[in-house]
Amino acid sequence: MADLTDAEVRALSNASGITIPDDLLPEVRESLNGLLEALDAITEPDVAGIEPLPIIVSATARRMEV
Repeated sequence: MADLTDAEVRALSNASGITIPDDLLPEVRESLNGLLEALDAITEPDVAGIEPLPIIVSATARRMEV
């Protein structure tokens, strides 16, 4: 994945209603690019061969959630 540019970060911030001051834009861009790189490195585990476990929730636990 290519790094985000200042223009792309600005467009994303505008779309989400976030105002980024001009002097902080490079720092935000670098942080976002670092975060995206870290997320990209995460691999999903292969769970195809794992049997699901039955989860039994007691009536008491269900009442506590409400």
